Amino acid sequence: MRILFAAHRHDYGRPERGLSFEYFNFYEPLTHLGHDVTFFDIGEHAPAGAPASADEALAAAVRTVEPDLLFTFLYADEISPEAVATVTAAGVPTLNWFADDHWRFEAFSSRYAPSYAWIATTAASALPKYAALGCTNVIKTQWAAAHHRYRPSGEPLRYDATFVGQVYGERPALVARLRAEGVQVRTWGTGWAERRWHRAVAHRPVVRSLGGRRVLAAAQARTRCSQEEMIRIFGTSRINLNFTEASQGPEAQIKGRTFEVPACGGFLLTGRSAHLEEYYEPDREVVVFDGPDELVDKVTYYLAHDDERSRVAEAGLRRTLAEHTYEQRLTRIFDRMGLAVGG
Repeated sequence: MRILFAAHRHDYGRPERGLSFEYFNFYEPLTHLGHDVTFFDIGEHAPAGAPASADEALAAAVRTVEPDLLFTFLYADEISPEAVATVTAAGVPTLNWFADDHWRFEAFSSRYAPSYAWIATTAASALPKYAALGCTNVIKTQWAAAHHRYRPSGEPLRYDATFVGQVYGERPALVARLRAEGVQVRTWGTGWAERRWHRAVAHRPVVRSLGGRRVLAAAQARTRCSQEEMIRIFGTSRINLNFTEASQGPEAQIKGRTFEVPACGGFLLTGRSAHLEEYYEPDREVVVFDGPDELVDKVTYYLAHDDERSRVAEAGLRRTLAEHTYEQRLTRIFDRMGLAVGG
């Protein structure tokens, strides 16, 4: 199948941060499935990020590629709903994978959904909202693992407890609580080295003009790790922590980490989220905690019980490879759409 895949090639559209989640988890699996995939880099065609700034380039790409499917993973408004609607009206199947519908539906998804022929969402709570918009071709799906990239490293265990992800919400407090209990926790991701004074200098006019924003950006980036490093961390940690709090809103989310860590052969200790039991059996394939006290108890317990921890990690890996790869998710979506699965 000839697919035009429109997304940011680089992380949040910033080349200095390396290739994006979309590249690793959608573009690469699509190519592994044998499809003829053209990557339309939204960031390249809309470097300033202005609304609708990539519309003309997208229309030109559709004319050139003549795709069997326009598959998009939108982050902002660089492509307008009107531009998508034009492609849909011309008879090209269009699909967007809507991320963060748990908190972003009203502000973003609701504006774009009517322009698409098909919609994929990871949020069960969004299904009645799409129905209220009159969107009938809605596919409930879930994050997964790009198993050709996320896989066991074979390296020995190195860390006791780790977390890879951005700093927000209760995450710093949960990490601090573990450290206060004597647990050695390593963290990677945007913001873990950031301090209050970094943000202060970035917003004071005089200091900002002297490079305060660069100081903040450097502090935020200091604890980031590469894709390859992250995969190595997942496989060499005795306990991989997953915090399910959304960056906005009260609803806990199943995160990509939920599948990525087990795919790397790692032991996953995750916060609770709705419908998790549909994907893994708690305490047999992953372990779930509720609240800070149980987090401390379970970290302490599994650090002291190597055999039990290994059995959970092995079971999680088997379940992931059997049911939770992106190739499997995408194939089911295309089947539902009535599109060819092969190349």
